[in-house]
Amino acid sequence: MIDRRPDGTETENIVPLRALVLSLVSLVVAGLAAIVWPESLDELAALVWLLALVPAFLFAYHRGWEGAATGLLIAMILMIAIEIVPALIVGTEVDWRIAGGVAVTFIAATLGLGALAEKLRRQKTSALQLAFRDSLTGLPNRRMLDIFLAHHFAASQRGQALTVAMFDLDRFKHYNDTYGHAAGDEALTAFGAILERQTRDSDVAGRYGGEEFLAILPGTDMAGAGLYADRVRESLARLDLAAGARVTVSGGIAVCGPTMNNPSELVRAADAALYQAKAAGGNRVEPGPGHSETGAITDAG
Repeated sequence: MIDRRPDGTETENIVPLRALVLSLVSLVVAGLAAIVWPESLDELAALVWLLALVPAFLFAYHRGWEGAATGLLIAMILMIAIEIVPALIVGTEVDWRIAGGVAVTFIAATLGLGALAEKLRRQKTSALQLAFRDSLTGLPNRRMLDIFLAHHFAASQRGQALTVAMFDLDRFKHYNDTYGHAAGDEALTAFGAILERQTRDSDVAGRYGGEEFLAILPGTDMAGAGLYADRVRESLARLDLAAGARVTVSGGIAVCGPTMNNPSELVRAADAALYQAKAAGGNRVEPGPGHSETGAITDAG
């Protein structure tokens, strides 16, 4: 099971260490109770089996169905170790009705908890999607982009390269007025799909607002960002949209410099470069202000 953090990185949804420790302690206590006070096992049975259910509850909570199955397996092994094996060794008769009743109770409780945990996990995933994803394109929204950018801006202050690329669809209002808002939504969705295909897993690109999109490229210099932005620009320029129409995109690129004090300055530098690309006719990518290169990095010509 994989979860995505708000900063855009993915992490396996593992059981926390404290839950593992609590599970181990409960199993040890249940086992010791059966071993040290076997003559009192009848009186302690409810407590022993309640303790044995702790791993099942914790694993199901953190891993859904997968955790429920793991917890159930642990509980069944403990039941066999405590109830059945000692009876077989000493030759006493096993009350299979009680053992079966305990097993059925464990299965019902664990599977019920697993179903509830899975439902809660899906609701959590849906809530995160609403909080950090753009509803139209499915890309990260501005909230998620800001979190990701803040994280990597801090790393850039320690020497990691960081570049951002700002994109804006050219003459989008005219496109919307000519072909309708449904066609405009199609164009935004299509461009979002292009960004998703062209962006590496270590980077993140999302919808910054309206027809503006932002790509955050940790560990990438101006040259690498220029190649990336040009692939994005060319992919959209070749794409036929509603009624055979096409739409283009302009881009502005900025590299995080030593004089920048916060992520907003980096975004503003990319936005200024984007403005230059728009002023030059669009369908081109410009480097940020103060960059040593002159002229567009890439353009339609």
